[in-house]
Amino acid sequence: MSKRMLTILLGLSVGVLAISAGLLLRVVWDGRSGAGAGSLATSVEFGAPFSLVDHTGAEITEAAFKGQPSLLFFGFTHCPEICPTTVYDMETWFQDLGPAAGDVEAFFVTVDPERDTSEFLSDYLTAQSDRVTGITGAPEDVWAMARSWRVYWQKRPLGDGDYTLDHFASIYVLDADGKLFEKISYGEDAESAKAKIMAAVNS
Repeated sequence: MSKRMLTILLGLSVGVLAISAGLLLRVVWDGRSGAGAGSLATSVEFGAPFSLVDHTGAEITEAAFKGQPSLLFFGFTHCPEICPTTVYDMETWFQDLGPAAGDVEAFFVTVDPERDTSEFLSDYLTAQSDRVTGITGAPEDVWAMARSWRVYWQKRPLGDGDYTLDHFASIYVLDADGKLFEKISYGEDAESAKAKIMAAVNS
């Protein structure tokens, strides 16, 4: 089997496993009491304090998630489809919502910090959007932060030392206190996604 075909097949498996991870989180989400956007009541805790760096090389902590609603996505720059599509979607939603979502922040946390340096994230994100802040850092610190958000990822070798990653593909919508408010699934209808963002803005 050629390396190109292997890459395609593994890319498809990324999508399947990412969707499966989203369904697993949906089980946790739907198992909460008091269902309804912004009324998360569950024994599962999301998020923990962290100290990492953003795509400009500046220190960033969990304080960045407070003071305004935020979109939080975990991915990697070598992702063939899900990650570039998600960055494009977030930028499009912001453009559509205009001033109504002017204070909403967006964050792209890499689960591939071994390759995704601040410089690499900067080149990747600024070419697509001026609204998305990249987050990286020492691998163990990044992975600890991702685990605190119950994010799934797994390295998949491609051969010749190359690899890809299966990963959780949904976007977390956080409220102004940095708490999990809603979830936007990969491929979700744009109007539904924008409604969830505005619900966090108006909460």
